[in-house]
Parts: sequence; structure tokens; C-alpha cells
Amino acid sequence: MELLAGDSVISSFFCNSISKPEEEAACFERPCSKWFTTSWSQCSKTCGTGVKVREIKCYQGEEVGHSCDTSTKPESRQSCEIQPCPTEIPDEACQDKASANCALVLKVKLCTHWYYRKACCQSCKNKSP
Repeated sequence: MELLAGDSVISSFFCNSISKPEEEAACFERPCSKWFTTSWSQCSKTCGTGVKVREIKCYQGEEVGHSCDTSTKPESRQSCEIQPCPTEIPDEACQDKASANCALVLKVKLCTHWYYRKACCQSCKNKSP
């Protein structure tokens, strides 16, 4: 084996073998940091545009880390729409559903919600402003 010494090449025969560094050495490498996500939540609204959320955490091995690349962080919020909200005007001859407690719907002012406005259409239509 030959070694460079300045501009000269020297045979390894002239080198002190005790001061020669090891050719291989064990090293400690930290586990890579990686983003992990939970599943998306349900949509926050049953009609119209709502939001789904999920947790995002940076893990380094099995521990929470802080060195993940923020430019690659996944989104934690996403808009969602299960179905459009009904916009039809209640029929003049509509009837309250027998299964709906329309007296309670009026008392707690739920006629602003499309489901109750439809289930208790007669009561909500006749409520005083």
C-alpha cells in the first residue's frame, strides 16, 4: 500500500502501524425522522362543506421527534362535503312527521337546521318570528 505525504508517495512499510487508524469502526446512527398520521375524522357537517381532521406527529424511531422536514408535513385539515344541503322551500301543505318532537324543536329553536325544518315543516313554517 502506498500513502501520500505532501507531494510524495511513501510505502506503508515506513509508517507506524500502532498509529494507523482502523479501517472500519462502529458508529451510532439515529433513526430517521418520519411523519406519521392518524386516520381522517368524520366530516364535521352532514350536509354542506365541513372539515375532516387528523393528527400529524413526527417520530424518530419509536419516540416523538422534532427534526422532520416541515416542507413535507402532511395536511392536518381537509374540506369535505357528504351531500349538499337541501334548499327547497317547504311545501305549503307539508305535515310534521309524527316521529319528530316538533314542540321541543320549536322550544330549543332548531328550525334553522335543515333536518328539523323538514321534519317539522308545518310547525317551523307557523312559528312566530
